[in-house]
Amino acid sequence: MRHNCLYALALCLALAAPPFASAQTQREGAPETLASFPLPPPPDRPFALQFSGTVALFSLPDAPALKTWSAVLILQDALGADGRAAPYVENLLGAGIAVLELRDASAEAAHAAMAMLGTDPRFQAARLGVLGFGQGARVALGLPGPAARALLYPGCASLALPPAASGAVLLVHGAEDPPNSAEACARFCAALRDAGVEATQREIPGAGYAWDYPELGPMQAALLPAPGMAERLAVRPWPAMAVQSAAEIAGFFAQQFSRGAP
Repeated sequence: MRHNCLYALALCLALAAPPFASAQTQREGAPETLASFPLPPPPDRPFALQFSGTVALFSLPDAPALKTWSAVLILQDALGADGRAAPYVENLLGAGIAVLELRDASAEAAHAAMAMLGTDPRFQAARLGVLGFGQGARVALGLPGPAARALLYPGCASLALPPAASGAVLLVHGAEDPPNSAEACARFCAALRDAGVEATQREIPGAGYAWDYPELGPMQAALLPAPGMAERLAVRPWPAMAVQSAAEIAGFFAQQFSRGAP
């Protein structure tokens, strides 16, 4: 609950704030790096920052003694931040993993964010991951560098294999999700494995597209664009499953990062 309140406040402040000034201003020609920004110590999180034309929320786990961290970049679905990431952030932080959450799913911002993490000496290159929802999962698939990727309902039916796949992939989808049928996702995972990627498919019985969408109030409905579909899909939030899938995905990253531990 505390993180959710701070999350909302930080996002509002970031959207209202002008570009960085004084110590937070990037020197002309200098690469963007988290080391350039003054970060508050945990548990004062999340920390809002702006770069590459978007807003990001950065959170460190409660492990102040650590000198280097593992980290996961979170990429949103097509319509941008909608609160869907909150349980994943909580579980990743609980697993001792830092989180950088982008407000949108633009490929440009995602590449800049991954480069920023990869060049910051406080993060271990072998312990960087990316989590994407819907359209964000497609962007995540094409990013260079992550040791692990969690792809949530990426639209398997129209998903193309990236030119250079690497790292471990966990693909999670609902059994009642038209653009992410079991057959289409199985074919895609098989293609990843043929390309040398450690790919795992996780199908959730009874779940549709974006089952982890925040719970809707009475008389409310949500229609979301889904990758590879012209029409929008009706969303049926499943709060209990959202909590479970967030825990499973945090465990996936923790397991993969343990392999890259020094």
